[in-house]
Amino acid sequence: MSLSLADVLAHPSLATGRPVVRAGADLLSRPVRWVHSSEVLDIAHLLRGGELLLTGGFALASVDPDGLRRYVRDLSARRVAGVAIETGPQLPQIPAALVEEASQAGLPVLELRGVVPFVEVAEAINGLLVNESVQRLRRGDAVAHALSEELARGGGPAELLEVLARLSPGDLVLLGAAGDVIAAHGDVIAGADALTVPVFVQGVGVATLLVSPREATDHVTAEAIVERAPAALAISLLRSFPPSAAVRASQALLRIASQPDAAPERLVAAARAAGLADGSSYVGVVGRAVDGAGPLAAVDAALHQYSAATVSATVGDELQAIVVLRVEDRSGSRGALVESLRATPRAESARVAVGPVVTGAIGLPETLSEARFALDLAIDLGIADMVVDAAELAIERLGRRIGDPALLSSFVREVLGPLLAAGPERARRLIETLDVYLQCGCNKTEAASRLHVQRQTLYQRLDQIFALLGEDPTGSPRLAAVHFATRLYLGGVVDSSAL
Repeated sequence: MSLSLADVLAHPSLATGRPVVRAGADLLSRPVRWVHSSEVLDIAHLLRGGELLLTGGFALASVDPDGLRRYVRDLSARRVAGVAIETGPQLPQIPAALVEEASQAGLPVLELRGVVPFVEVAEAINGLLVNESVQRLRRGDAVAHALSEELARGGGPAELLEVLARLSPGDLVLLGAAGDVIAAHGDVIAGADALTVPVFVQGVGVATLLVSPREATDHVTAEAIVERAPAALAISLLRSFPPSAAVRASQALLRIASQPDAAPERLVAAARAAGLADGSSYVGVVGRAVDGAGPLAAVDAALHQYSAATVSATVGDELQAIVVLRVEDRSGSRGALVESLRATPRAESARVAVGPVVTGAIGLPETLSEARFALDLAIDLGIADMVVDAAELAIERLGRRIGDPALLSSFVREVLGPLLAAGPERARRLIETLDVYLQCGCNKTEAASRLHVQRQTLYQRLDQIFALLGEDPTGSPRLAAVHFATRLYLGGVVDSSAL
């Protein structure tokens, strides 16, 4: 939707609340799908994601710090847009534990310092959202009807862009898979705020449409074009530019590489046909759009920009790609790819996973399947990162594949037993602290920063942890086992309620 948290904060209906951002100030561009109010603590499972949750804070006032952290984690796992909490006599200020956990989980928290009629806020904001949805449907129907008429007259890509320009004056560019201009109306160089959407022919992304409306307020028509135009453009491209041999080869390679028992000789032959050298190093990338197909186009473009030899295709709602790494520095090249995806504009609306490095075509099924597994695992674990590095989930992937859960539970109990005995909520906080500390290479300053706590607080927690464990494991042979156990526990590989 077009309304962001920042838009909602600026709406007059919230003015009496004198809102202040207490956590997630850098996340105010997050879209709001709906506004909902509730005092129920166990509300997360009833939400779909994208909601701004309004609460008076009455129930939160009586919750202990561990319960507040759990409340935040549950909302974050449901991808809630944010939570606005009204403070007053019952709750003079938002508890530090809630703000601390929200900062760590990436959940925006707004404090409403004045009384706000939640019903009026919900009616006002949701009314705007519903009205926009109706407008989008009407504009979408108008776009589809106009394009259908032009297709019936035999219009090609250029004529279809002319039709779109009449509906939404501005710049429109249709780029081929190699970045060449197929057709354009207006400025060929699209602005940084251009909307992008891929155009698929027979499941293969063959073009990208960029839409830059002249009037910034005409976002509804522009979004309707992004939603409805690709189907018509695909038909016109199929007429004018049938898929090339290279496109068909890419599609065939990804289809074969997605098969669990692909014959090695078929993989090698398909890779050569797609232009991939057998001795190169590759990573598989799998992406899924959270909101529309546009973000996948941005991800696909970033992959091709990173490596011109990238092979990609979209199958259903999933982007699959094979990226060639620089031979001289495989690990550094892979890390640079992950960071470039995290910095890609519009990619925040797509979930992407990067698989492990493999050498040669025979390893392609492995890196693609591991990327897909890591993506599914991240969603299952409620990981907020939109770009998932399979290497960072290596232990969780291994743990999920070990066929004896009782064996893993026994291992975690053996290694972390003294921490588990502290009680479920306290144990989780201590184990999370220990895990972050170990992930930071035992750098206390960096660990405190990641946990959003003062260094003195971290020191106190570590003292408690080491006292319970009987020693500081960082200087002993126990270190690997302790870190492995923390990852198994936090990764949901073992049933924590049974420990």
